[in-house]
Amino acid sequence: MRKLLLCLALIGGFTVVSCDDIKKVLTDSAKSVFKEDFEIVSVNKLKSIEGLSVVIFKSKEGQAIPLYASNDGKSFLPVPNYYYFSNQEDFTLLSKIFEDVENINKQAVSKNVDALFASLPKEAFVLINSKEKTDNLLTIVTDPDCPYCRNELKGIKDRLKTSHIRMVFAPVHDEKAFIKSALILEETKKLKPSDTDKIIAVFEKYYQDVDVSDNTIDTKFVHENADEIFKSGFIRAVPYLHEGKLK
Repeated sequence: MRKLLLCLALIGGFTVVSCDDIKKVLTDSAKSVFKEDFEIVSVNKLKSIEGLSVVIFKSKEGQAIPLYASNDGKSFLPVPNYYYFSNQEDFTLLSKIFEDVENINKQAVSKNVDALFASLPKEAFVLINSKEKTDNLLTIVTDPDCPYCRNELKGIKDRLKTSHIRMVFAPVHDEKAFIKSALILEETKKLKPSDTDKIIAVFEKYYQDVDVSDNTIDTKFVHENADEIFKSGFIRAVPYLHEGKLK
């Protein structure tokens, strides 16, 4: 998507076409410039500014961006967050387009995060089953030494009322956090996902300022999983909560 923003100006010199063909020319132009297939989600002509349309442009990764486009398909520019139109319908249209773009991008991120979690070993997760009949699955990326993660843990029983919970470690603190993560994985693997209280007790044991600096447990597994999680670029901080379905 960054490449798209940097290269928008290159698309300006393509063949002039009628307004009816703008969707096709924009798609063809993007493919010619980027050597990839792109999708035009929607094209809407503005009433306030003659000869200008608003286009939702989607990359193959599923990321969307709104563009102002000339009605001949020769030129387009990114849509800024600040805008004003004398025509109320145009104002409403832009608001709806930003909402659509946000929803498309959320879906794309969700799909990529699902793929990321599917790529991690099953042993990287601690599954805690809800006692309720549900297929909701909440995955929490967490760090035992993160104060926000510790606060999130306090509400885990309430979250279990509506979802199964899957915890995966991606520490952002020093080695002690990796040691605690490895210890939790080691101790909880002996428990069943239905052993809710026992699993939570293990987390509570290490989600505090307990000294583990002398422990020699191997943390390589936790480091590798954390590297994969942050390398994806979709998750940049903890706690990170992702809603899905239990399969």
